Amino acid sequence: MRRPTILVFTLVVASAVGAMAIGTAEPQGDSKPNERWNRTYGGSGDDIFADIARTDDGGYVLAGETESDSSGIDGWVMKIDGNGNTEWERTFSGPGTDRLYSVVTTDDGIVAAGRTDRGGTPMGWVLELDSDGETRRERTPGTGAFYGVERDGDGYVLAGWTRGDGGVGGWLVKHDTSGAKAWERTYATPDGSTGRFKAVVPTSDGYLLAGEVESGSQDAWILRVGDNGERQWQRTLGGADREAVWAATGDESGIVVAGESESGESRDGWVFRYDASGERQWEKRFGGGEVDWLDSAMRTDDGGYLFTGGTLTGGIGSADGYVVKTGADGTLQWEKAYGSDAWDKPWPAIRTHDGGFLLAGQTGGFGAEAKDGWVLELGPGSMTSATNDTSADETTSTSGTSTTGAESTPEADSPSSNTSLPGFTVPIAVVAVVILGLWRGRRA
Repeated sequence: MRRPTILVFTLVVASAVGAMAIGTAEPQGDSKPNERWNRTYGGSGDDIFADIARTDDGGYVLAGETESDSSGIDGWVMKIDGNGNTEWERTFSGPGTDRLYSVVTTDDGIVAAGRTDRGGTPMGWVLELDSDGETRRERTPGTGAFYGVERDGDGYVLAGWTRGDGGVGGWLVKHDTSGAKAWERTYATPDGSTGRFKAVVPTSDGYLLAGEVESGSQDAWILRVGDNGERQWQRTLGGADREAVWAATGDESGIVVAGESESGESRDGWVFRYDASGERQWEKRFGGGEVDWLDSAMRTDDGGYLFTGGTLTGGIGSADGYVVKTGADGTLQWEKAYGSDAWDKPWPAIRTHDGGFLLAGQTGGFGAEAKDGWVLELGPGSMTSATNDTSADETTSTSGTSTTGAESTPEADSPSSNTSLPGFTVPIAVVAVVILGLWRGRRA
């Protein structure tokens, strides 16, 4: 694969169509972070960044997949500096499909996790790399896939799904500082149906897990387990139609989960929080009345949350990146969409080294040959609520609040239905796209 073409561009008009406001809950002042830069990385095929992590040298490491090679879909890891310049990239390929979904940095390297279909069977896939991207260890510990990897003390923990005698269930694997497996656990769903974990949150005394259970339609599945993986409690949350979980953040006090819900008049971004004892504290829906979803969640310095995802509601392309900022109780503070006239979709978001935000994902616009890996950096902004033109509880807001009332059982809850979500408010403006650089070369 040739080294990706890199297109650097800046949106000159901050309120242009490429940075749209969704709904009418707009904060006064400069509380939304401004765009600093964005870049695309890709070859002749489709390329995706699925996750991103900070490195100690002020840069970032990204993981995903690339089709810009004759061998098919390969795992893809790239290191960039703080300005988005490529320092190195690596592809990892076999006879089948190879995908990386999650990445973290360790004290002396990188761990990336996903799925490989070498041999025709999906296998959980773990790569341990040094700081230059060279492989130290590669593991395929069993049938399944790993969707999440997180640092855990001096080691790391993996979450996903595996197949056992009882069918497909949740999978949690702990590795120590040497990379050796300390233990692994599998978890059946409450009714024995198919289940999978999408995210894991390590705490001081165990782990909080978020995923899905295919019971009837598809519902959210939340578990708390001890430091050796012993199950302490579990909850399911869902309505009449499909719900999906994509990401989670949290600590000892509880877990906040991001995803999407179709149990209403539209498909909406969906977030909710459970405390450490398994009590549901709040639930919100976000969107403009068509198709919206959230698949990244992170805590902000003001105690609130930042969620990223995608939207098809009133945008200028087939999909646009969607960023939502809330308070600690899930109340909407602001929301914004970023995109071109084609497919644009960020997956993860992390804090930059100077307090801003870095989003990574995929774009089909901005001069891309195909769908390319996409990185967007936003300035810090004021990550506080400031004052809003309208309260997030008023009907003009795009934030939905749970209307289900008390839970009927601790194991099954229903998401709320928001019946009055307004569409986009798209300002009339001009977008100037400036090509600052174009660079080609051979792959390292």
